[in-house]
Amino acid sequence: MSEPSADVSATVEYTMDKWRMDRVPWAMWACVAGLAIALHAESRGQNGAVLAAVYLALLGLAFAGYALTTLIGRSGLPLLPELLIGALVLIVFSALIGGISLMVGGSTGGSSYVGAMRSLYWSHLVNPSLNVFGWMLLYLGSGWIAFSSYRHFHADRAVVSMSAAGIRFHRPWLRGLVIPWQEVRGVGHLEVPGISGVPFVSPYSAAVTVGQDFYEQHIAPKRSFLAPPGSEAMFQPKGEMMQVVLNSADMTVKPDDFLGPAEARWKAFRDRAGSSSHPGGTIVYGRWSIDGSAWQTIQFVAPLVGMAVVVLYR
Repeated sequence: MSEPSADVSATVEYTMDKWRMDRVPWAMWACVAGLAIALHAESRGQNGAVLAAVYLALLGLAFAGYALTTLIGRSGLPLLPELLIGALVLIVFSALIGGISLMVGGSTGGSSYVGAMRSLYWSHLVNPSLNVFGWMLLYLGSGWIAFSSYRHFHADRAVVSMSAAGIRFHRPWLRGLVIPWQEVRGVGHLEVPGISGVPFVSPYSAAVTVGQDFYEQHIAPKRSFLAPPGSEAMFQPKGEMMQVVLNSADMTVKPDDFLGPAEARWKAFRDRAGSSSHPGGTIVYGRWSIDGSAWQTIQFVAPLVGMAVVVLYR
């Protein structure tokens, strides 16, 4: 191989950076749309910026409650404890949402001027003007831009890394998983059972095959119930062995960019133990960069032009 990753002494890392940065132009367009709505839509005297923050807080709480109840349902608890915990979660989150709503809206039963104004504010909360949604788009778009930019310049740990010692995974729901090359039985595209009984080889998924014993002793215990929906597709049986998929939708990396480095290191270290501290540098896949292409320029410049037009013709 002529690629840098062919040097088996080097560590190869795979990140989410490009996946996040590729969505920044969409976030910029969300800011353009939000700014246009916030500037031009009728406000009906409402403070759209404040109401938008309240709406996002309430939506965040509602999503957190839904996620927590989903995780409880996947935890394997008996039916009665699951129902009791689910009911408790529902009560707590409903109380939090109601408390925030009352803090913002106040009581609707007051007869004083302050009570009347709070009642009016409450009606705004349940019947917002259009500019509130403009502010929500601004918050969401600018939040994604800030987060992605921060992670681009202050990179977090790679999702998957390969060194002489083996393959290491750094997912929050699969912490501390290392597959030594001595435990790998094969490297290739994912094979799934076909309708006719002939295995179908997926060109979109790169996988390594490990023994069933290694999977049950070292991988299965690390699988957390915090895993997101669809994560079970990462592990696919293959006869008496188990396939572990390396690539995923949150990494903009081609399967071949996993298979080449994996196969080279597996062949080099499957019969001998390698040291992860062996010097050789680091190669990173999935890192976003300015490529100077016309399409990339248009992606980032067009939203800026749109924002300038919105501001000039307010």
